[in-house]
Amino acid sequence: MKLSWKLFFLTTPIFILFLTLFGSWVIQDSFQRSLQQEIRRCMAENQLFQNSYELTRHSLSQEQLEQISVEWLIESFHRHDGQSDLGMRIYNDSGEILYQDTGVQIPHGIRELLTEEKNTGYELVHWNEKTYLVVMGITSFQQYVETTADITGLFTDRSEMYARYQIGMLFVCLAAGCLILIVIFTVMKNVRILSGAVRRFAGGQYDVRASVNSHDEIGMLAVDFNWMADSMSIQMEKLQNEVERQEEFTSAFAHELKTPLTSIIGYADTLRQMDLSKEETDMCANYIFYQGKRLQSLSYKLLEMMMVGRQEIAQREISVPEFLQEAGKTVEPLLKENDIFLEIKAEKGVIYGDPDLLSTVFINFLDNARKASESGRHIRMTGCSNGSGYIITVEDEGRGIPAESLSRITEAFYMVDKSRARKEGGAGLGLALCRKILEMHKALWKIESEPGRGTKITVCFRTDQTVRRQRRKRRGKDVG
Repeated sequence: MKLSWKLFFLTTPIFILFLTLFGSWVIQDSFQRSLQQEIRRCMAENQLFQNSYELTRHSLSQEQLEQISVEWLIESFHRHDGQSDLGMRIYNDSGEILYQDTGVQIPHGIRELLTEEKNTGYELVHWNEKTYLVVMGITSFQQYVETTADITGLFTDRSEMYARYQIGMLFVCLAAGCLILIVIFTVMKNVRILSGAVRRFAGGQYDVRASVNSHDEIGMLAVDFNWMADSMSIQMEKLQNEVERQEEFTSAFAHELKTPLTSIIGYADTLRQMDLSKEETDMCANYIFYQGKRLQSLSYKLLEMMMVGRQEIAQREISVPEFLQEAGKTVEPLLKENDIFLEIKAEKGVIYGDPDLLSTVFINFLDNARKASESGRHIRMTGCSNGSGYIITVEDEGRGIPAESLSRITEAFYMVDKSRARKEGGAGLGLALCRKILEMHKALWKIESEPGRGTKITVCFRTDQTVRRQRRKRRGKDVG
C-alpha cells in the first residue's frame, strides 16, 4: 500500500473518532443542561405550590377546615390562566388521594426516600413509552404534594439531534476525507518528484536534480539529495578523469617502451646479421646503450612513483642552505657540460620531511631548468623564511611553458615538446613524481612560466610552531 493511502486510512478514522466524541459530548451536555433546568423548574413549582397550600391551610381554623374540602381549598389559591403542564396530586399519610387534577398516576418510589431532613425529592420515570419527571414534597402536617411533568419531548429532541448529527457528520466526513486526500496527494507530490529524480539518477541521468520548493522535511530531503547528487557527480567526474588519465598513462607507457625497444631490436639484429665496420658497430652499440639507459631510467622513475604513495615520510629536520647546496652539487657536472650557471642563495632556516625524497624533487626542478636553458644562461635557486614557513624557488631563463600546457605538466608521461624531451632522455615522469612527493609533505607549490622568458617554481613548506609541536609529539610516541 502506498504511503499516501496509509496516511489517509490512518488520519481519517482518527478524525471521525474525535468528531463523533466531540459531537456526542456537545449533544449530551446540551441535553443535561435542559434536563437540569426542567428539574429545577418542576421542584420550584412544587415547592411554591406546597408553601401556598400550607399558608392557606394554616390561615383557617379547625372548624373551617372541617367544613371545606381539600379541592375547594386548593382552588382558592391555585388559579391559572390556562392549562398547566404539571399534574398535581395530594396524598395523606395513609396514601389516600385527597386531590388530583390528572388522571395519570405514575408509579415511583420517592415517598419511601423522604425524611424530615430531606422533605423533597424527584425521580425520572419511563412509563408507557413516555418519560415523566415526578417531584414529591412532604408538608408540615404530613401530607404529600406530588407534581408530574411529561418530559418525553426532551428525550425526543435528543434523539433527533443525534440523528441529524449523524447525517451531518456523514457529509462532513465525506468532505473532510476528500480534503484530506487532496492535502495528502499535494504533499506527496513532492515525494513523487523526489522519487522520480532518484530513479532517473540511478538510471544514469546524473544531471538530474530534485526541484522541490518547500521548507519542510521533504524539502530538506530534496536539498540533501541534490547535495549528494552534486557530490557524486563530482566524484564520478574525478573517477572518469582518473580513468582517462590511467588510459593515457597506459598508452604513453606502451609508447615509451615500444620506441626504444624497436630501435634496440633493430640495431641488435643489424649487429647479428651484418658485417659492419668499427664505426658502424660503435654507432649501433651506442644507440642500444643509450636506449637501454633510457629504459632503465624510466623503470626507476615508475618504481619511485609507486613507492612514494606507499611509504611513510621520515619527518626529519633539514637545514635548507646545506640541503640546496647538496642538490646543486648533484647536477653541477651536467650544468658545466652545457655551460649553464647555477646561483644558490638561501637564508638560514629548516624544513621538515624526508631528505632523499625532497632531493629528488629539487634535482628534477634543476634538471628540467637545465634542459630548457640555452648555453650561457643562469639558473637561480633561492630560499627565504616568511615567519610561518619557508619558501624555495627555482627560476630559469629558458624556453618557458605555453599557458595551455601548465595545467597538465604534472601528469605522468605528459611532455610539452615530446621530440626534444626524448632526445634529452626524458619520459615525462619527473614533475608527476615531484607532485606526489610534495603532496605527501603537505607543501604548497605553483609553477609560473612565460614562453621565451623562463619558468619559476615556488614551493612553500610550513614550519610554524604548531607543526613543530605535532612532529615532536609524533616522534615522542614513536620513541615510546
